[in-house]
Amino acid sequence: MTEPPGIWIIDPTGKTVFANERMADILGVSVSDMVGQDSFVYVYPEDQERAEKLFDRKRNRDSSPFEFKLRRSDGSSVRVHAQGTPMHDSGGAFLGIVGTFSPITK
Repeated sequence: MTEPPGIWIIDPTGKTVFANERMADILGVSVSDMVGQDSFVYVYPEDQERAEKLFDRKRNRDSSPFEFKLRRSDGSSVRVHAQGTPMHDSGGAFLGIVGTFSPITK
């Protein structure tokens, strides 16, 4: 049986507004550690530019899935398959991203 995905909701500034237990487990933290935290703290410095470009693509309504390497709390990495769906209000303002994350186990 496959594990359910991690769910991570990020606001327009990149801060975490919601994460389920599975997402916290994937990152090796608690949900309370994630909420209010800048999502980019879970990105390695060398991947920061790529993460920012992905975030900008989402801001511009790109909902295509992607793979990314995230940094766990112990410093180890976890490669994930992610589906990031951008949210916009009726006036077109960017509200953030709802993402589902599944670790890639190859």
